[in-house]
Amino acid sequence: MINAFSSSIPTARPVVPGSFMAKLLLPFAIPMVLTLLLILTIGETWPRAIAPGSGLKLAGLVATTLTAAGIWHWLVGGTSDPRVHRFAAIACAVTGLMGWPVWTVGVLPSINGVALGQRETVSMRLGRIDVSRPSKGPGFYYWAWLEPIQPGGVITGGRYFIPEPVYQRWAPRKPAIVQLVHATGSLGAEVVTGFE
Repeated sequence: MINAFSSSIPTARPVVPGSFMAKLLLPFAIPMVLTLLLILTIGETWPRAIAPGSGLKLAGLVATTLTAAGIWHWLVGGTSDPRVHRFAAIACAVTGLMGWPVWTVGVLPSINGVALGQRETVSMRLGRIDVSRPSKGPGFYYWAWLEPIQPGGVITGGRYFIPEPVYQRWAPRKPAIVQLVHATGSLGAEVVTGFE
């Protein structure tokens, strides 16, 4: 029996360069490398403490989508096989989604802190203070649960990371009201620059 569709189904194995599979990891590897470069070159020079409710998730999604689409276009530019196009699109989408949180909490908060707008101070109600241990390494993380006294502003309530000196100052006396200093970053997210 002769298959009428046999001429439309490619039977040969697709030919791709040997580095093709490794290049499919670039949508994840690029933000990882950029984050490491920022850590090694800039460090904590640029403020990156994003206020709760003012994240960079959408900006991270845009960055990962553009990166994955660019890598896909570059990889399939030399082939016309639709199987390669489809496989590369799926792989770039998956590795791009793996890179989304890296863009969101690694690269973009640093870029957001490059240029800050005018600093503002807002009064916050201190709920409680928490201490947690990092999963790896020594030391502690200090957190304060804060609520704005006048809701509806750009700063919302939530759990804020506080430096150890602030924790040492607040823990013994537990002030009811604290002052949070913030500014709008270059990508539009609110950056916590200090506590008073």
